[in-house]
Amino acid sequence: MFEKQLLDIKENNNTRAALVDIKTGLKEDGAVKAFKENPLYDIMVFRALLGNEDAKVRKNAALIMGMINEPSCADDLMKAYMNEDKLFVKSSYLTALKKYDCSKYKDELINRRDELENGCFDDADMKHISAELKELYSIFPHSGLIKHKFHNPAQPVEVIFTTGRDTVEALMGAVGEFKDASAVKQIFCGVSFKTKEIRAVSSIRIYREMLFPVNGLAPSAKSEIASDIMSGNLIHLLDEMHDDADRAFRFRVTSKNDTADIASRIQAASGGRLINSPSDYEIEIKLIASKSGGYGIMLKLHTWSDRRFAYRREYVAASMKPVNAAMMIYLVRDYLKEGAQILDPFCGVGTVLIERNKVVRASHMYGIDTFGEAVAKARVNTAAAGVNINYINRNFFDFRHEYKFDEIITEMPDDTGVYDAFLDKCAELLNEDGLIIMLSKEKNLIKKQLRLSDKFSLLREFSFNSKENLNIYIIKG
Repeated sequence: MFEKQLLDIKENNNTRAALVDIKTGLKEDGAVKAFKENPLYDIMVFRALLGNEDAKVRKNAALIMGMINEPSCADDLMKAYMNEDKLFVKSSYLTALKKYDCSKYKDELINRRDELENGCFDDADMKHISAELKELYSIFPHSGLIKHKFHNPAQPVEVIFTTGRDTVEALMGAVGEFKDASAVKQIFCGVSFKTKEIRAVSSIRIYREMLFPVNGLAPSAKSEIASDIMSGNLIHLLDEMHDDADRAFRFRVTSKNDTADIASRIQAASGGRLINSPSDYEIEIKLIASKSGGYGIMLKLHTWSDRRFAYRREYVAASMKPVNAAMMIYLVRDYLKEGAQILDPFCGVGTVLIERNKVVRASHMYGIDTFGEAVAKARVNTAAAGVNINYINRNFFDFRHEYKFDEIITEMPDDTGVYDAFLDKCAELLNEDGLIIMLSKEKNLIKKQLRLSDKFSLLREFSFNSKENLNIYIIKG
């Protein structure tokens, strides 16, 4: 295995093709070991190839040296990288170098990264500059990087808060209550409005993402996205909302469709203002395919911290998303009583109880769950939220308590078996005028149990996520 290729290289016979064959072959299981055990293998030959007059020979030799676990080659690769004058080759040295310890080259590599970030290059070179920067970021992903600092813009900008289709009206109401929001309107993915008080409005708890539309969400053809971004308002938005705005912003592109080539074109068109860095980015450029063709362009900032749910230190696989818990509580807020005694019989990591207490202060709160890990994590989250909640690792149907509760609030589990006895158990634990507030997919089961019950009736039903058949039910005793 590899005899012919190694012999060709030694005899300088079609070296470029031999290297390509070796590089391909080394990807197979056990190939590296077989390659290095071949009698014709000589690492000195590959070291010498780094100085070959053929740039593609240098490129492939470097890549192979990164595949064969030869740490002694690191100095040769670094020297060749610093001396390389062909931009399309330089990233290959870095691809190889990152397989080894690069700590002693840190200063030189970071200096090179800064040089590329701040330099001006011809459009034709930007593809290779981008590839080199990507590898430099992957070797030292955080060292020496200065993150832009967010600040409110001087003038109002358009903001989009996203939410599900069933909860748009609720979000419209929450944004409409904010005195510094104007031009509030419903759009396909949530609510659009204008404000310059972004830090304050971002504290609203019930939106999923905060985005900024680029070019008013006018659709761009895939081939024109880069030019539309640079001729539009994206750079202006970034400069308006950040200190040190003259420094390049590190970005990534996200889309549900194949847009792999777009990031490099955006960087090339940006004149050094945008650096494609998908593993360590400050902003996201989100491309949303429209039904009529083309893409709407959205900006998402990672230069500010969304602290709304900072208490959520721990979770389990089945945990409710905090924003969903916040929306659930917002929808039922008019039915919540201050100073109530509250129980969540399937509490998970405590999110519903914590969010409930943020909207209307409770008196005593209890959370029950059979999953011990979730209960332990609920205690961590509750401590971080600065709330007092009593958690018990027990089956709800075995729970007893010396006084009754004003409210039972919960996200129901997927186990439909709990519904048969649920209302009867709630009757044991609720005060005469108590409420059950539950989020559930099992509409038919709930309606059936209510028909069979002589103790409870449905007070209100909210559609929460019609795509998943999720509804909120308020049931009174």
